[in-house]
Amino acid sequence: MKSRIFLFGLICGAFVSAQEIIEADTTKIELGTAEIIQKLPLTTEKVSKKQLNQKNLGQDMASLLSNETSVVVTSDAGAGVGYSSIRIRGVAQDHINITMNGVPLNDPESQNVFWVNMPDLATNASSVLIQRGVGTSSSGTAAFGAAMNIESENPSNREFVEFSASAGSFNTQKYSLKGGTGAIFNGRLTLDLNASLIKSDGYIDRAFSDLYSFGLNAKYRLNSNTVFTFWNFNGKEKTYQAWNGIDEQTLKTNRRFNPAGAIYDSDGNIVDYYKNETDNYRQNHNHLGWQQNYGKGWKSSATMYYTRGKGYYENYKQNAKLYQYKIESDTERADLVRQKWLDSNLYGLNFNIENQRLGNLKYFGGFAINHFNNKHYGKVIWLKDVENWNSDFEFYRNLSDKNDLSVYSKAVLELNDFELFGDIQYRHVSYKTKAAPGGENEYENFFAFDDQFDFVNPKIGINYNPDLYQTIYFFYGLSHREPIRSDYLDNGRKLDPEKLHDFELGYKKSGRLKLNANLFYMYYLDQLVATGQLNQTGNYIRTNSGKSFRTGIEISFGYEIISSKLDLFGNLSRSISRNIDYSEIGYDSDGNELLTEYGNTPISFSPDWVAAVGLDWQPVKNLYFNLSGKYVGSQYLTNTKLNDGKLNDYFLTDLLIRYQPKIKSFKNLEFSVLVNNLFDRKYESNGFYYEGAYYYPQAGINVLGGLSFRF
Repeated sequence: MKSRIFLFGLICGAFVSAQEIIEADTTKIELGTAEIIQKLPLTTEKVSKKQLNQKNLGQDMASLLSNETSVVVTSDAGAGVGYSSIRIRGVAQDHINITMNGVPLNDPESQNVFWVNMPDLATNASSVLIQRGVGTSSSGTAAFGAAMNIESENPSNREFVEFSASAGSFNTQKYSLKGGTGAIFNGRLTLDLNASLIKSDGYIDRAFSDLYSFGLNAKYRLNSNTVFTFWNFNGKEKTYQAWNGIDEQTLKTNRRFNPAGAIYDSDGNIVDYYKNETDNYRQNHNHLGWQQNYGKGWKSSATMYYTRGKGYYENYKQNAKLYQYKIESDTERADLVRQKWLDSNLYGLNFNIENQRLGNLKYFGGFAINHFNNKHYGKVIWLKDVENWNSDFEFYRNLSDKNDLSVYSKAVLELNDFELFGDIQYRHVSYKTKAAPGGENEYENFFAFDDQFDFVNPKIGINYNPDLYQTIYFFYGLSHREPIRSDYLDNGRKLDPEKLHDFELGYKKSGRLKLNANLFYMYYLDQLVATGQLNQTGNYIRTNSGKSFRTGIEISFGYEIISSKLDLFGNLSRSISRNIDYSEIGYDSDGNELLTEYGNTPISFSPDWVAAVGLDWQPVKNLYFNLSGKYVGSQYLTNTKLNDGKLNDYFLTDLLIRYQPKIKSFKNLEFSVLVNNLFDRKYESNGFYYEGAYYYPQAGINVLGGLSFRF
């Protein structure tokens, strides 16, 4: 690692050299996505670079957003490093459209985002814009309750080197190094490089994380009207699996217990743990951009992108049935070690054009197209007491292809104090999965499918601006979403696409008192909701729920009590989430299909109350305190209202202290201490239900300390 850091420093120094620094052209030709969206009649919340940096001491992006409105976060390893996920309004992460500079981060097959594959992404981000509800048209998977657009930093116009390090509970460590050339080649080129290393033992037993990332961010100004950009981010992770959860009895006696990798004797006693019960993955993101100013207000941006991913997870299986692995032997059962692999490619192109100088009309249009392919295959790499078997043999292999095309057009018409907004999107999806010749799926009843979808998603809205500081808005949007791969395979049949009607009525106020308040009503047809059970890869099994809705009120505020000294902030969500006519399909002992109707039930993982409150205090110059609290109400693990399948409510308190001494040799020198869960609350933020409730315990009080500087 030391040699890598040294090499990184040499590269930065070589680029800076003796070039004459010429200030870059300041003509802004980029399409300001976040700025535009915030002005539309949408329910939005922006998290700034400053807010992200304050707590960026090793935890992932989801954890850094935990105090935002209607947000609930969970971590498999229990301490915010490793596998984690975020819910907004009770909507799972695989229903949230998440993009980086407008490029989709959602995996096209699972539609989930794996933050663990992008370690320290927050260091490379300038802001995160959260849209609650359907939001405006975007590339990638449909926004089915929320959207998040992460924007990368612009490369710095001046040379710099920046270093940060942190360490704390559970042997958590983070080291990050960034450097920039400044404006070189007569001010045309700016280039930033970055590298990060994150390690943690995790709160849960053996749930270690070993993560690193490196990347490049470049901008080339051909002239005042043309800019080319390139953004690269490489992430690699190795984590011990902590996916299995624990039952209620174990929760009471040993809440940090991890059953993953356990090896048992004939009496059912644990005698050892398999040391490589791990998940291993590498992901490489590449974005090549072109921004053009045509004059008379017309601007365009185009991004070609390629995302490469490959990895596997490994399991020790005791007394496994060898026929399930296509191993021919006189022995019917044996211990073995298997690996399940993914090998994927995502290619795409986004194109956007706009003109905000058409009198009282602003126009935005564009298209997005991508192709995704993925290979799923499995290997047995070790077999106990069985001779003459082929270790290179694959016991399954299947192939997936998915194509996604969308075209959109939207406009804003200004009429005195009113702004009328319209947005129409057409989206076509073709998606198929099949077994490769001679290769079957790991599912015993593999369901090959070839599906196509055509969706039309209209959106309308209106802003009323009585003055410069206040806005009242109304929004309606329709969104459709196709099932994911596991929906087909878990259910063994085709499922219906989901449909969402979203209504938003809100009020925004700026000034010393910043206030956002909104009512929402989201009405679903054929919503795919988690049953509470897990499939064989540890993901939730989902089924169409017929009709359902989510409705509520959200309030967020910020008040400057004493200018630059004392600020109060917070948010509150009160919601009701219900299935109107929920039913589940099961099977009797003879394999006959059974339909059980439950009627009106709460939607799983949807707390009625979510709130946060905090205080920023600067008692003296360069010393800052941040005290925040987060409340999450109780949640059902299933859609059948089982009282023994609930997550209890919890309230967490975090304390952040930052000190920024002034030293001439360093810019932005900062020392920080973050105390999470200050009052050591024992709580569980996630779980599932299979013949009883299983839980994912989270860490009690834990501490991270760090320093950062720039020169």
